[in-house]
Amino acid sequence: MSILVQRKDYLDKVEKIYPLDIPQKKSVQFNNKNFQYSSFHHYHTNFGVSYMFFDSYFQEDIIMDSKHEDNDVSFIIFNCSLHTSKLEDYNKKSKYIFKPNHYIIGKINKNFKSLNTYWANKHYCTHYILFKNEIFQDLIKESLNTKILYKVNGFSIEEEIPISLKQKLILDDLPTLFFLEGKLQELYLESKIIDLIYTTINDMKKTSLKDNLELNSKDIKCLYKAKDILIKNISNPPSLKMLAYQSAINEFKLKKGFKKLFGNTVFGFLQEYRLYEAKKILMDNEINISEVSYMVGYKNVSHFSKIFKEHFGINPIQIKKNQKKVYI
Repeated sequence: MSILVQRKDYLDKVEKIYPLDIPQKKSVQFNNKNFQYSSFHHYHTNFGVSYMFFDSYFQEDIIMDSKHEDNDVSFIIFNCSLHTSKLEDYNKKSKYIFKPNHYIIGKINKNFKSLNTYWANKHYCTHYILFKNEIFQDLIKESLNTKILYKVNGFSIEEEIPISLKQKLILDDLPTLFFLEGKLQELYLESKIIDLIYTTINDMKKTSLKDNLELNSKDIKCLYKAKDILIKNISNPPSLKMLAYQSAINEFKLKKGFKKLFGNTVFGFLQEYRLYEAKKILMDNEINISEVSYMVGYKNVSHFSKIFKEHFGINPIQIKKNQKKVYI
């Protein structure tokens, strides 16, 4: 039989940690009839991000009744335990199992209520990073293509990723830094939190890229080779079929992967590169426009001039006129 514990009562023992709006560092350790051992650390940074560490060993199965009373936030949560934990909405109609040695990202709204289950005779070690929504969105920009893994009213999990070795080393260090005293040590703690955020967001980007593209390191190497072939052959590029063959990648992955990796289609990239090369040649050399057009792969000078103006907002002839100006 599980024991129901109010998370609010638990947090009251940590000297009213909420609201998390003032730079501060707090730690507490205690034992009671339900917790054989428990510790809780909290640090609120100077840049609007909170870090919390929860470390407990339960003697009984525990269901923690939780209500998020702070404002809407985004989060990254790391389960460094060897065990799963379970999150359910308050009506027990939907549940999410948090895998060991994984981290999740998501959002939580004010007044969201949940039930968190922890099982007896197991050691739980969980790290939390909480962000104001606008801060987190500014950090990730549009670089992540997340997918909703779990969603109930007021709460969503958008990604679940294995914890990397670098993350694990930082996470192992963080709790030990709470026992250091002084401003310099506090600054060091904050730098470690920043390092964890930076490492995690970069890992999320890489994982998102691999998931969406379904590319391995060999595929990515082949795509860079394709890009180099285009650059070396801008005046007479190979067909897509030949480019795929020369790059040792199939045509489907070439087209889809090139767009995802470089942000442009194969021939969209080629056209953009041709135009920038043409502009550079026009500015640096006494060569007429038809010669430049031919050098970068355009046989029709009128077509070249048209797309040049569309891209740069200026005709190539105007580049030549400016290039011929002499200042005394």
